[in-house]
Amino acid sequence: MLGLGIGYLLVLFSNAFLYTTWLRGEGHTITSQFLAFAAIWGVVCAAIAGYVVGLVARRKPVIHATLFALMLTLSYLLPSLLFGFYQPALAYVLNIAIAISGSMIGGWLRYWQMSQS
Repeated sequence: MLGLGIGYLLVLFSNAFLYTTWLRGEGHTITSQFLAFAAIWGVVCAAIAGYVVGLVARRKPVIHATLFALMLTLSYLLPSLLFGFYQPALAYVLNIAIAISGSMIGGWLRYWQMSQS
């Protein structure tokens, strides 16, 4: 449970850091290049968070990474289902795909590291 919370905070703060850093100056808008970078950033940060979730769990890192991916999916979908969709549906699908793929990569990396030792 602690690992899921730490992983969620990692994803939350990494996304907040990305957007506040990019949009801080004058003339910075959300462009297609920024969205491509944000997608790569999201996969990397979700992978780090998935790895940390598996590291804190100390056993069955892939199962914990799967639970983390499910938690991220619900955190993207639940507010939208309750309060309405403010973005195109493709944006939600891409955010979920990024979260799932990144967290599973991190969980598998932790599993591979555990199996090597």
